[in-house]
Amino acid sequence: MINFNAKKFDRVRDNDTELVTVLKSYSDTIQKDLSENKTNFFYLGVHLIDLYTSNAYAMNGYSIGSLEKDGFRVPVGAGNCCSAYFFAYCFYKFGLDKSQVSRFMNIVDEFGDGLRGFKKSWNKFSYSQLVELLPLSAEQRKPVTPTWTIKQIRDYKKTLVATPQEEAEEPTQTEEPPSKYARFEKWTKNELCDKIFELEQEREMLLDKIEALQAESLEVDEFSEASFLAEGLPLKDCGGVE
Repeated sequence: MINFNAKKFDRVRDNDTELVTVLKSYSDTIQKDLSENKTNFFYLGVHLIDLYTSNAYAMNGYSIGSLEKDGFRVPVGAGNCCSAYFFAYCFYKFGLDKSQVSRFMNIVDEFGDGLRGFKKSWNKFSYSQLVELLPLSAEQRKPVTPTWTIKQIRDYKKTLVATPQEEAEEPTQTEEPPSKYARFEKWTKNELCDKIFELEQEREMLLDKIEALQAESLEVDEFSEASFLAEGLPLKDCGGVE
């Protein structure tokens, strides 16, 4: 399982332009994962791990609170790499809450063959089954097969001695990978309308820029043609002096 407390007070430089580029690249990849009709939840987890490992999310530039360290308050965000800021960024950018993000990442960490794909023993299990199995130890998982229903897995878990971790991870309902619309589900009507207005304005600005560039290109072409024709005439015919 991933230790999300490991980078609690790690920081990055606010002016690291390379990380800004990395942040956009990873974020675009995750947005693409979520836009697919059927999300590949393994690679979504891989790309979330990539983003978390890169520390690039800490470049987003706003604070979500503070933590106490050595008697001082340390801002969370705007350069701070703590997991609280990572989860806040994922919710703000992708519409994924903390439990969803941690499960996608931990499924890769627990059942993956590195970041290449599932281990052979787990590649026939569904997302919902793996979510149920996350809190269990390797030994406790051994009896479970891909043919077990979610109810069978939960009934089996009830026969085990519960640990604090299991109790905390116990899902209240069957988990499914998010649809491509999941990040918009918590938006209000006004927020969606504002976003549409914003995109319409950006489109108009881009169309104006394209039109201006086309006009500028036409002027350059006309000037070049006139210059070319002038080169073949005597200087006096071009308004000059011999």
